[in-house]
Amino acid sequence: MSDVREFDATAIEEYRQFLQGLLDQLEAEVIPVIGEGALSRAPAFGSAPGATENALEQYLDFRAATWRNLQYLRGTLHGLIQALADTAGADMDGTDGDIAAMFEGFDASTTGLAEV
Repeated sequence: MSDVREFDATAIEEYRQFLQGLLDQLEAEVIPVIGEGALSRAPAFGSAPGATENALEQYLDFRAATWRNLQYLRGTLHGLIQALADTAGADMDGTDGDIAAMFEGFDASTTGLAEV
């Protein structure tokens, strides 16, 4: 196993495209359904005693948490895509020494990550 790590611009671009596909799917298919589609309205909870009060409160809490988590995921995907684009751009500029400097002192054995 070699201790030398090399920057693989092709792998970075493939991963960036994968993340972009996830983001596009999230923004085109999931968020519109919850934001303004069929899942934007609370369902009818029936006529059992207490059903409306209890179920509606639980549903609204669940929906708020789901919406918040989707927005966090969206922000995370945007951040990852931008970081990968910046990294790839730094390599194209010939500043890959800066990228290597970010990993100085990195010990994969202490993080639980497998070394490549």
